[in-house]
Amino acid sequence: MATGMLLGAGGCGQSPEPQAIQPIADETTQVQISSSAEEQPPASNSSHSTTVEASPQNDYFRDAVNRAGSAVSIGQTAHSESDWQLAVNRWQQAIELMGQVPNSSPNYATAQTKIKEYQNNLKVAQQRASGETVQTTTAPASPPPGLVAQIPILQRRGGTPLVPVTLKGQKGSQKVTMLFDTGATGTLITPAMADALGVVIVDQAIVTIADGSQVTMPIGYLDYIEVGGFKREGVLVAIGGDVGLLGQDVYGEFGISMGSQVINLYR
Repeated sequence: MATGMLLGAGGCGQSPEPQAIQPIADETTQVQISSSAEEQPPASNSSHSTTVEASPQNDYFRDAVNRAGSAVSIGQTAHSESDWQLAVNRWQQAIELMGQVPNSSPNYATAQTKIKEYQNNLKVAQQRASGETVQTTTAPASPPPGLVAQIPILQRRGGTPLVPVTLKGQKGSQKVTMLFDTGATGTLITPAMADALGVVIVDQAIVTIADGSQVTMPIGYLDYIEVGGFKREGVLVAIGGDVGLLGQDVYGEFGISMGSQVINLYR
């Protein structure tokens, strides 16, 4: 039996339930998968305080993503300069935490990219908080350098984007809708998806949810996951819940730029 899966509690139906996953989102899910099977290739509401501490496990990367997700959620509903100041504080906290990710961490390179991303978002939030008008252009925007994928946002659930995804298993491919949760480190599909795709169960994983309780979930491989034109092959996924969740094992190596209608992934 595999161990080492961590799944945050959520609100997607069956227990354990994935929930957004905070880049973006205001609620988070963490999924970490390790298997004994052979691996395949692949907050403070103060408007002034920005000093933060990481969780007891010192998972600075996860905590930074959570703060960034909170900042995004605040910005989506901000109506006043004080609202934008709160978003400023969240971005500052996210940057501070991301800067504490040690260079020994597997997330270190991603953290350096996200710091730049968060600094750009902080600048916009500061302009809004000071009452400045943020300049926009009506001319078609050219794709950002290093663009990897453009993912349309179909709708949002609890502030977390729902995006179209293509999954491929032994029985063929299937187009589904999944939560794009930047706080989740692993991907979760529903039992119905697994059955339709013919996913072969290769092991089980111990899942620890946010309240500290543990459950066992089956895990298996997908041939590939495709989103926004980007394809990740040989993805190990957990199976459970009633809503699919797209985790950072698919896109975590890329920078993320999220708008109201599209998510861009770039190198």
